[in-house]
Amino acid sequence: MLNWVLSQFKRQSAEDLERARELVKAAEPRGAHVNLAKARELARALGIEVEAHASADEVVHAIKRYLSHHGEL
Repeated sequence: MLNWVLSQFKRQSAEDLERARELVKAAEPRGAHVNLAKARELARALGIEVEAHASADEVVHAIKRYLSHHGEL
């Protein structure tokens, strides 16, 4: 039972990391529109703290730093 619970956390984390990579990749071209609410939700899922008034670019940059720091980019 414990192994199943742990596997669920690992899978969720892997899914969040994949979503983060996709978001950063989609935001790469300048002027690309990023859904701010989804970016903030993803940042929260990864444990990234962003300011309440942060722009979409700032949130994407924070996610990109997180991925780079954890060797996932």
